[in-house]
Amino acid sequence: MNSLFFSSFAGKERHSINTITQGNHSFRSLGDDYSIEIDVEFVPNSRLVLFNKDLARQLNLQLPKSDQDIERIMLENFAWFKHDNQNVSRIKSNIIKTFFSTRYQDSDDKFEGSALGDGRAIWVGEIINKLESGHLQYVDIVLKGTGATELAWLNHPKESHKDGQVGLTEAVHEYIYSLAAKKNGINAVGVLAIIELPFLRKVDNERAAIVVRAGNHLRFAHYCYFTDNAEQLKKLFEYGLKRDMGLPLTQSISPQDIPDYLELIVTNLASDAAIYFDVHAVHGSPTFGNLTSCGGAIDFATFVYTDAHHGNYSYMSGGANLLGGVWGQTEQFFNLFSLLVDSLKNSRFEYEAGIKPVEYFLESFNEKFEQVLTFRWLKRIGLSAPQIDCLSIENKECFYDNVKLIYELNGSKKIKFKQGKVMLAAFEPRKILSETAGHIKNFDNLAVIWEKLFKVNRNWGTYKLIDAKPYIKSYQQSVINIVHELKASKEDIAQWQQRSRAINLSERNEPGADFFYNSERFFASKDVLKKINGGNIAWPEISEAAELSTLKLADHGIAPIK
Repeated sequence: MNSLFFSSFAGKERHSINTITQGNHSFRSLGDDYSIEIDVEFVPNSRLVLFNKDLARQLNLQLPKSDQDIERIMLENFAWFKHDNQNVSRIKSNIIKTFFSTRYQDSDDKFEGSALGDGRAIWVGEIINKLESGHLQYVDIVLKGTGATELAWLNHPKESHKDGQVGLTEAVHEYIYSLAAKKNGINAVGVLAIIELPFLRKVDNERAAIVVRAGNHLRFAHYCYFTDNAEQLKKLFEYGLKRDMGLPLTQSISPQDIPDYLELIVTNLASDAAIYFDVHAVHGSPTFGNLTSCGGAIDFATFVYTDAHHGNYSYMSGGANLLGGVWGQTEQFFNLFSLLVDSLKNSRFEYEAGIKPVEYFLESFNEKFEQVLTFRWLKRIGLSAPQIDCLSIENKECFYDNVKLIYELNGSKKIKFKQGKVMLAAFEPRKILSETAGHIKNFDNLAVIWEKLFKVNRNWGTYKLIDAKPYIKSYQQSVINIVHELKASKEDIAQWQQRSRAINLSERNEPGADFFYNSERFFASKDVLKKINGGNIAWPEISEAAELSTLKLADHGIAPIK
C-alpha cells in the first residue's frame, strides 16, 4: 500500500541518487496528455541547508559517507531551476536537463491561468521498493520551487502563487511540519531536503529555496482534471489504483479492486482526520490539490498546530472554513472524498457502475474515525492495546462521546484578537487525558479533578468550576466505568500512570494577537532560519535544530493504529 509509514524491504539493494534523478518515471508511460516537459538548468552556488537522513534510509537510498559528499550529490541532482524563468541577476548555466510537470485541476475550471497542475514543481524520478509483504512501494521524487510552469495558477490574487518560487521561510516550515505530521501518525508526503538558492524572491525579498519531496504525488486533483474524458480517466485511475494498492503496473484490474481502492482511500482519510482532531493539527488548505490519491496529506506550507481544539479558528482565507462545527475540518476531509466519488460517477468512465453510494463510504469514514480516536484517547490515559480490545462497545462509546464533547466545547466568553473577538475552546483535552491516570485515586473528588485536569491556565481559559461541573462528572463516570469493567488493580493503575507519563505531549504556544496566523504560524521555524541565515553553519547542525523543533510538535508514544 502507498504509505510513508515505511515497511521492511524484501531486498537490500540501495538506490543510487544519480540513477533515480534522470527524469525516468512510470507516469510518463501514460502519454503526453498527462504531463508537459520542462527544461531546467543547474543552479551553481546553491547550498544544502536541511537533509533528512532518516527519510533517506527509509527510502533505501545509497548515501556517501561524508557530509560534504552528501551535499555535493544532493546539489548535483536537485539544484535545478526552470530554464526560461531565470532571475536576471544571476549567471545562467549551460547544464540543462528535461523533467516534467503533471496536469491536475485544483480550481473550479480549466481556463487558462487557473490551477491546472504543477505550477511550480517538477517530477525528477521515482523509487520502487519491494516490501516484505510482497507489495510494491512507489515513491515520487519531486522538486518544488523550480519556477513557474505553463500550468501555474496565474489568475490567483496573490503574487506569491504566480512566480513559481518558494521562499526559505515557507520551505523550512514545510520541512518541519511534514516531519512532525509523520511523527504524529499522519500519512504525509516527506521532505528529503531543502536547498537554498543564490538569489532573492522578488515578491518578498527573501532567499528562494527548493523543496525536495519524496512520496505519493498523485492527487485527487489529477483525477478531477480528466473527469471530462472517460478514456483518459480510466487510464489514470488504473495507474493510481495499482500504485496505491502496491500492485505491479502490469497487473490487470479486477472488478473488486475498485471498491477496495475507494475503501482504502476513505479509511486512510478517516484515520488522518482523527489524528488531526486529536493533536489539534490544522491543514490550512485541504483541497483536491493537497490530498494524495491514497488519502494522504501533501503541502505543509500552511500547516499549524493549535494548543486546543479552537472550533472557531478559520483555517482558510476569508473565514470561509472553521476548524469545528457542522462543516469543520473533519467534515471537509470527507466532503472532498464525496466530491471525488461524485466526479468519478458523473464521468461515465468504465468503472462508474462499481462505485458504491457516498452514504456507504460515510459510514466507513465515521466508523474508522471513531475507532482511531477511541484507541488514541484510551492509550493517552494509559491503557494497553489488549485492555482496549477487551473493553465493551458500550464503555468505549461512552468514553468517546464524553471526550469528543470535551474537545469540541467552546469557552464561556470571547477573546479579543487582531481579527476580532473569537470564542475559543473550553478545555485542554490532551492535558486532561494525560493527567487522568495520575489522579484516579481522587477521581470522586470534583475539586481535585477540576484543579488538576480541567482548569485551563492559559490566556484563553474562561470556564469556572460551576461551568465545567457537568462535563467533569460525565467524564469521571466514563473513566470509573472502565476501571470497574477491567477490574483494574493498584498494579494496573500504576502501569496506566507509567504509560501515560511516557506519552510526552508536544509543546504548544498560546495564541498571540495574530491567533496562530502570520508570524505565529512560523514560530517553530525561527531557530532553524536563524542558523541558516548565519551563513557559515553546515547542514548537519541545521538539520539537528530542525529535528528538535519537530520533536516539540509531536505527541510521542501513541503508535498509529492501522
